[in-house]
Amino acid sequence: MATVKKIYEWLFYLIDNTITTLVDNDKIAKVKTRKTKSVDDIAARIVQERTEYRRETIVNILTMANAAKIEFLSQGEMVNDGVVIFEPAITGNFFDNPAFDEKVHRCVVNTRVTNDVHTMLRQVRGVYNGLTLDNGGASIDGVTDTVTGSTTGTVTPGKTITITGKKIRVIPEEGETVESCITYANLATQQVVAQEDAPVINDPSKIVLQLPMMPAGVYSLTVKTLYSAASTTLKAPRYITSKLKLEVKE
Repeated sequence: MATVKKIYEWLFYLIDNTITTLVDNDKIAKVKTRKTKSVDDIAARIVQERTEYRRETIVNILTMANAAKIEFLSQGEMVNDGVVIFEPAITGNFFDNPAFDEKVHRCVVNTRVTNDVHTMLRQVRGVYNGLTLDNGGASIDGVTDTVTGSTTGTVTPGKTITITGKKIRVIPEEGETVESCITYANLATQQVVAQEDAPVINDPSKIVLQLPMMPAGVYSLTVKTLYSAASTTLKAPRYITSKLKLEVKE
């Protein structure tokens, strides 16, 4: 079989492999992508190659094409658009009763790429960009006191704060609660204060919660979680500590 020349490159960086039970220090590749391309971007690329077409016209056609695909799928039809094959399916087991039970069964659309995509992939090679993200890329990037609007770390006990970051959604281990996985350690006394109330918002990029009543001092905020961007949880909890220290003033 002839060797296929690699003419495309995908830059990737490494992150901790927190899913498998292999050695503790194994890493996996994460392709470094930019902004997700939309119908507008596709239209702009077509105009760049074929200037006789107007971008607005192409956007309209692509939008109508997507609507047609969804209509076909809603009717239980299989769709092949040249890049992706869409196949309607029903999940869940049926036993003696063939009736569709919404508590057990679900209508889904399975997808797989076409041979054209597989041909393209044979021309792609990965290129390591030299970066390794610790802690699987999870981080606390900012803390805002929603009463004062301060983003410098000064917080008000008993009031609400907004924590922003990446992969910070709290999923506790068995026997724990969400609030017990959020702690504040006083840097002077080493006393640890646990979160008392469950967060109002607990998302991968934002946590909104009411602070407990903490004595004056400077605190280190840590979130413990089993959250993973994959469909399964982490094999061991991840501890995410904010570089911004929280200060409760007298």
